[in-house]
Amino acid sequence: MMEKIPFQTVQNSIDKICSITEESDLELASQHLFEVQPDLAGFLMEFIEDMSEGAQDLGFMMALILNKSFEDQYKNLRPMNEDEVVARFEKNEAEFEKYLQINDDIIADLQEKSTREGQPEVLNYIIEELFMSPELEPSLEVNEQVHLFIICKFFVDCLNDLASETSPELIRH
Repeated sequence: MMEKIPFQTVQNSIDKICSITEESDLELASQHLFEVQPDLAGFLMEFIEDMSEGAQDLGFMMALILNKSFEDQYKNLRPMNEDEVVARFEKNEAEFEKYLQINDDIIADLQEKSTREGQPEVLNYIIEELFMSPELEPSLEVNEQVHLFIICKFFVDCLNDLASETSPELIRH
């Protein structure tokens, strides 16, 4: 089994990205994301472009945090190309439809599943950030929370696929 991303790695990424105060440093972090995952980052930006500015900013910060967590844990992930991104999104579309009705049961199922085959600490960060943070309530519409959840979960699933490719000890099914 490949090593999962530990809580501390996620926390360090949150601290690092959230402590960026200079516009120029944010620019660099953003540039970096587009260098390492151009198609995945582009897909994410397209997905959130019609949202409110607050939701877009949050979604982008979350993408930076998620990407950093994966990079720190797995080092050199290859870029996922556009065809792969689109194919994976289409494959998961039925699942995303289900999230539109997201509730505690769905969240509990996802957490259980990610403990078995995903990234539980990363998923918990997304859930806490989008559904458990009191300071978000006024600024994000419910549908924006759900749509950010869908794209962040997708972003993580893609990165997790890439990470599992680089683990030689992983058995391919």
